Amino acid sequence: MLAVLLLFMGVLVLLFVFLRDLRRVTFDGARTEAELRESASHLTYRVPEGQDPAVLSAALSRAGFRSVGVLHKGVEELLVDCADPADRAQVRNIIEHVTRTGFDGAEMHVAHARFDDEPQEPAA
Repeated sequence: MLAVLLLFMGVLVLLFVFLRDLRRVTFDGARTEAELRESASHLTYRVPEGQDPAVLSAALSRAGFRSVGVLHKGVEELLVDCADPADRAQVRNIIEHVTRTGFDGAEMHVAHARFDDEPQEPAA
């Protein structure tokens, strides 16, 4: 009986730790999103349909850029902290060259990453 009680207590402790950490991660993401939205120096990249913004966010994080994927009006966007305008080219290069697959498993390529503050290229 004591073994069952200890096992139950152990499961409760693990569940509590898991939920606490999940809450912290969720709040950290929300805080990062709020900070980037308030910053005048953030870049917004519309993630092509079928791609996971987490892949891009991980690549940018490895290069030292803070970013977060958000859903805005039904479109996945990636907000990137880019305080130095000279870093824009590096962020673009990372987005264009990261190896990724779509949700269906097919490999995807981005020809040119365009940020929301850049003019739309005319249709050919």
